[in-house]
Amino acid sequence: MLRIPQGCIHTRSTPFWNKDTAPAGIFQRHLDKGTRPGVYPRLSVMRGTVRYLGYADQFTPEPDSELIIEAGHFGVFPPEKWHHIEVMTDDTLFNIDFFVEPDVLKSMSF
Repeated sequence: MLRIPQGCIHTRSTPFWNKDTAPAGIFQRHLDKGTRPGVYPRLSVMRGTVRYLGYADQFTPEPDSELIIEAGHFGVFPPEKWHHIEVMTDDTLFNIDFFVEPDVLKSMSF
């Protein structure tokens, strides 16, 4: 499993989402708005199960990586990776935290 590099700084958290409250785009192939080199999303599952599918690019039909994240666990996604998630159970509850390398954080404009 990918690890968040030591020294990264937690910059923000999403609300807790379920299949009905999460933004619809998260369930379609996308690059996160905040995704750039040095930004690491961490998806934590509080209840249920989430499936992460990563793709080599915007067009490749088959995923090149898959991660099943169950309640009480989390998964870290690589920066700048095309992906989407699927909730595997109706009761799934999750959120996403973003961690940023210090040098990248210094270059970001807020």
